[in-house]
Amino acid sequence: MQTLRQYFYTVLEEHDGGLPGRIINITLLIFILSNILVVVFESEKNFVHDFHDELLLFEYLTLAIFSAEYLLRLWIVPEHPKYQHIKHQHTNVWKMRLRYVVTPMAIIDLLAILPLLLGFFFTDNLLVLRMVRLIRGFKITRYSHSMSLLMMVLKREAGTLSSTFFILGTLIILTATGIYLVESDVQPESFGSIPKALWWATVTLTTVGYGDVVPITTVGRIFGGLISILGITMAALPAGILASGFSTELNRRRDLYRYHVARFLDEGDIKLSSLKKLDEKRNELGISKADAQLIMYELKQEVRISSEVTCPYCHQDFHISHPPGVIKVLRND
Repeated sequence: MQTLRQYFYTVLEEHDGGLPGRIINITLLIFILSNILVVVFESEKNFVHDFHDELLLFEYLTLAIFSAEYLLRLWIVPEHPKYQHIKHQHTNVWKMRLRYVVTPMAIIDLLAILPLLLGFFFTDNLLVLRMVRLIRGFKITRYSHSMSLLMMVLKREAGTLSSTFFILGTLIILTATGIYLVESDVQPESFGSIPKALWWATVTLTTVGYGDVVPITTVGRIFGGLISILGITMAALPAGILASGFSTELNRRRDLYRYHVARFLDEGDIKLSSLKKLDEKRNELGISKADAQLIMYELKQEVRISSEVTCPYCHQDFHISHPPGVIKVLRND
């Protein structure tokens, strides 16, 4: 049973396991994408009417597959490296699983099967239940390196982004207050209160500018122009933070892959088994084959030689790993 559990961990978490593992993962991916398309097309009443039985069958099949996946992921939790520090005692296995249940991806897995389960108790026409099914799309983060990279960046930059959105929210309220003081007398239907002015403040500060509500007084237009200029800088802040986060995370992953390649090169020629491990690490880190080949080429050009050197000052022998060329031992006084 433990061997079987390790196999399913390899299939579901490491996306390996040979041909059966690939079939399982491809099937899950197809159902995730299909569910997104079904929710989109269900907004057409004619589509629901014409394919009612087929859609119901598809929903039951989805429930069966996603429920089986959820239970399997609960079962394989003890094999996850994150929980290896907990001793594998019978009393601690469920402790690991309870910790897993409250993780973001486990909550998404639960929400993926929740709509149909609630449909047994409530009417299936509830719009909320249908929209919740779109959460199944987040399951694709397990199979998309781009999505997993985005989630990692959002997690790392959560504090900075929260501060930025807090500042943006504060500026929106201040802007709505300012335009209310200026325009409330001449346009009470649009700027008669601060809540009414929030719409204009939001679309102006975010540089959307629908133009459905505009200031008409001279002071109001001057104020609106200043806010529009301020909005350009504020709207660029989250994009700049995300771009910087993406760049940092990509560089970190490349450096990590470079470290693994260098470790194999230090052991000698890279064998076929080592190449397989490096390719698995490349897939895990989401690095393209072109980047991996470039890193491999650069490191091979930096082949290090181990030499025995005698220090001219203390006359002690030591080994040093260095690129090909002349070695100079400098005295640091």
